[in-house]
Amino acid sequence: MNGQDIRRHKGLGIASFVIAITVLVCIFALFVVAGVLKESGRATPKSDMFVGFAIFFCWLVNLVGIALGIAGTVDGSAKKTFPILGIVIGSSVLLLSAGLVIVGLKLASR
Repeated sequence: MNGQDIRRHKGLGIASFVIAITVLVCIFALFVVAGVLKESGRATPKSDMFVGFAIFFCWLVNLVGIALGIAGTVDGSAKKTFPILGIVIGSSVLLLSAGLVIVGLKLASR
């Protein structure tokens, strides 16, 4: 192909993208569960703690996904589409969900 190297998607970028999408779905589901528990009056300190720990776990997994995206972006022999998507989606989910948690804590303390 005219002396050009064919670049392919590699595992780091794909893993970053898959982790970002999975965390997005999990965080959304956890916020829905927390809202349903609160509105139905079935929220207990134990259930609140479980949802909170699950959100923190998702954030940690998301940080791993962002790190994989950065590593995939640095790899000069791979395409950059999936790593960049993983970084953008993962960072957005992290910032937006952390913002929602902060707003929720501020409103709950009133």
